[in-house]
Amino acid sequence: MPELTTMDFARAFGTTPDDLSQRCREIIAQRDFRYEVIEGPDRDRILLTVLKKIDSDTQVVGAPERTDAWGRGWAENLNDFVESGFSHEALVPRFLRENQVLRYGGEYIQSYNPRFELDFITVFRTWLFEKYFAPFDSVYEFGCGTGFNLVLLADLFPEKQLYGLDFVQSSVDLIGKIRESGYGNIDGCLFDMISPPEYELHHDSAIFTFGTVEQLSGRFESFLLYLLNQRPKLCAHVEPTIELYDQDKLFDFVAMKFHRKRGYTEKFLPRLQELERQNKIEILKIKRLNFGSLLMEGYTYFVWRPL
Repeated sequence: MPELTTMDFARAFGTTPDDLSQRCREIIAQRDFRYEVIEGPDRDRILLTVLKKIDSDTQVVGAPERTDAWGRGWAENLNDFVESGFSHEALVPRFLRENQVLRYGGEYIQSYNPRFELDFITVFRTWLFEKYFAPFDSVYEFGCGTGFNLVLLADLFPEKQLYGLDFVQSSVDLIGKIRESGYGNIDGCLFDMISPPEYELHHDSAIFTFGTVEQLSGRFESFLLYLLNQRPKLCAHVEPTIELYDQDKLFDFVAMKFHRKRGYTEKFLPRLQELERQNKIEILKIKRLNFGSLLMEGYTYFVWRPL
């Protein structure tokens, strides 16, 4: 039975096993990464389920009612966080569902571990944060939601000043509660990425988004201009990126259909590549992990810096 190894994670991240820290290796060793590839008639049934879901799906990213939905969602996490006695488990976003069919290496897979996706991205986030954010005094997450990523950052780098920015108040309130409970130097602030306020970043800082630009429904230009003006030392994005799918492969084609049906952002990476051609930024890394949930892959990452 297949099982993900340190080499598999390194290959997914676009690096070598030596580049994975001891902490990453310990997580890999402690969690269950066994899985089975779904083949034959079972795979056909999965594809049929996906296509029916795409046809019936009515959620529209960026619609006005989605603001209220995000506000209610983060408020639920806030309530759970307080009632649980400030448990990190209450910060896990609800879109990370357990016991789901997943996408890995161009195949649908069934895992033996109900938290396979969460454990996978825990390894990924640990590697990504250690790899890219270690040199900086301050790190900002735009679209921080529950603070799920910031708590991990605070654990990795307790000396850093961290900032969680989001466009709904319940997220900012949750970040405040995390700080009150002693989980690190984390401050929260309201921030609308579509119409950025006059908010100054610290000089020696890095920024990142994690499944946030996808929700802008293509309206990212003002945020990019904001970053170019603020000139953080490093920018990292983990986002579904339709341009890296292969439309001639059925497995990728259905993910593209779902991406477009929902209205997730397109052309963000091509815009960064255009800015690089104009010598305004330098792109340091682009990597599709070839891992995701049933309907799409949300963990492509790219890293760049202003010039």
